[in-house]
Amino acid sequence: MTGEHRELIERIRSSAVVVRRAVEAAPPGRFGVAPRAGEWSALETLTHLRDVVVHVYGLRLRRLLYEDAPVFADFDEERYRPASLARGERTEYLLDTIVGEHEQLARLLEAVPDAEWAREGRHPQFGVMSIEFLARRVGEHAEEHAAQITAAAREA
Repeated sequence: MTGEHRELIERIRSSAVVVRRAVEAAPPGRFGVAPRAGEWSALETLTHLRDVVVHVYGLRLRRLLYEDAPVFADFDEERYRPASLARGERTEYLLDTIVGEHEQLARLLEAVPDAEWAREGRHPQFGVMSIEFLARRVGEHAEEHAAQITAAAREA
């Protein structure tokens, strides 16, 4: 495994820790606070992160491991997120799912031979996506939203 691939896998794992710390550091009740106009609540951000890591990055990475040149479908988050929120999923459940999916993806990627990291699929709007690109986005995306959760917690 190349050093760069090892770093991407480590970033996936460490970004899950960053998300956990951000959520655990939030004041009690923070995930029940309604957002300001035009913003997502902390709960919406956490729900979005869970949905994307599972239904976008996780699914696309798995398809790249088992299919040749898949075409990726859109993820209709505008309908999915409200349905997720309506179920009333607990913060701890969302967090455990995010951390668990990050660990599963890291373990899957550890088994990918270096030459396979360049495997690609295509999204009709966003273009070509490789295993390496998606692995990088898993960590980046989690860190971006952990920072949003941390900032929102400071404003509470």
